[in-house]
Parts: sequence; structure tokens; C-alpha cells
Amino acid sequence: MRGHRRDVPPMAVSTGEAARHCLVSPDTIANWIADGGLPAQRTRGGQYRIWVEDLRAFMTAHGMRTDTLDHDLGLTPTCWEFWTSIDQTSPCCSPGEPACTACPVYRSRADACHEVRPLLPGGTVRAPACVDCIYFLTVRGIERDEP
Repeated sequence: MRGHRRDVPPMAVSTGEAARHCLVSPDTIANWIADGGLPAQRTRGGQYRIWVEDLRAFMTAHGMRTDTLDHDLGLTPTCWEFWTSIDQTSPCCSPGEPACTACPVYRSRADACHEVRPLLPGGTVRAPACVDCIYFLTVRGIERDEP
């Protein structure tokens, strides 16, 4: 999964940082690494480092939110990463398919649906307009006025 985003330089985090984002202890992270579920590399000093993209993929696959990870690292997730991290029952995904493979935004490799909106049937995937889209508002830092 690492390297699929064009704007993200390779970054790695410690087991402590990963634990904070996964809401578990560093020992649990070490167990996940030892079990082979979470890819990691050892430093010369014997500590683990986890590539951010590998951690994000692991978190998404296990139903954990990644928005705080992205916020803390100053990253903006693609819209499909955002929606997958908060909604495991995405209408974009068909039963039995890996998350997002049916999403037209994912398939086009655009970062957000507003980039390919004129090409999408019905105009959008998640909201009638960008101003109604939680992803759009979140990444732009816009607070929505609730009625």
C-alpha cells in the first residue's frame, strides 16, 4: 500500500505513536507486529518503525479511524480513505469486494470526488454538493452550521 499517494513522503512512526493512534498499548502493537499483522522494520537499535501508509492500511482494515493520524501528521487523506476510515458500510462497496474497488473516485485515482464530479453519474458519490460533504468540509477546515 505504501507509495500509492503522490503527495505523501515516506514517513515512519514508533510503536508508541502507533499505539496512541490505535488506542492500544505499545505492547499490543508489538504483538501485532510479531504476529505478522502489522508490517514494521527494526532500527539498528532494535526498535520497530512502522510506515505510516502501512499503519493507515492496518487501521482501516481493522475498522479504526485514521482521521487523527492524518491530522497529527499534517496529511490530508483521499476521500476514499476518509470514508473507509469512518464508514465500513460504504455504499460505494459491493458485498464481497475489498473496500473502495467499486468507487469511481478510487478507480480514477483522484484525491477527491469534486475533482472528477462532472464525470460521475449523478454528480457526486456521497453528497448532493461539496458544501454538504463531510469530507470536503473536514479537509478544508470548514465548520458546518447545523440547523
